[in-house]
Amino acid sequence: MVRVDKKEIRRQEIVAAAQAVAARDGAEGATLRAIAAEAGMAANAVLYYFGSHAEIIAAAVHASSNRFLEKLAEAVEPDMGPTARLAAVISAGTTAGLDDDVSRILYEYWPHMLRDAGQRRIQEELTHAQERVYREIIDAGTLSGEFSPVLDPAKIARTLVAQEDGLVMDVLAGSAASGYVLDLMGSLAATLLGIKEQTLLELISARNESSPVC
Repeated sequence: MVRVDKKEIRRQEIVAAAQAVAARDGAEGATLRAIAAEAGMAANAVLYYFGSHAEIIAAAVHASSNRFLEKLAEAVEPDMGPTARLAAVISAGTTAGLDDDVSRILYEYWPHMLRDAGQRRIQEELTHAQERVYREIIDAGTLSGEFSPVLDPAKIARTLVAQEDGLVMDVLAGSAASGYVLDLMGSLAATLLGIKEQTLLELISARNESSPVC
């Protein structure tokens, strides 16, 4: 019989509460008291499971980061070719997390990495993981002859992630629509990888139509 770790379950509940408060009230609103109230606990009781408020926030951001990467992985199917994989990752990277506040939570705490080494480490790990996803696709496409990169693949991967990050912020802020952002990302990737723009955009559009994000 599998033993249930009640302490770990409670920790996960607190992390979920921190995510809920951050998504609803922002990073500044996710105080220890607010998180405890969301979890149905007293503030001092929460600190039995976590050593500090900073530790709770780090766990919440890390959990959101992991979920975002899971969404990227879920978008790709084993039989996809490099161009189809690229379309899937661009679509997921731009829209993943908008339906369940994962992206909003990550962006709420993004500025904190300027002063918080722990938050900086989490954000850097996420960025490097995103770059690896793109780099693997670029390498596969180059090897198969589908792609003809105009820059070093590592630079292209970093450029796509940086562009994606900035554009998702526009979507969250309401200053850009997902469709516009997907079109821009597709055009940029096609240009950098020497592939037919229309082909990539049609693949991205098809994925976005099957999984629309408001």
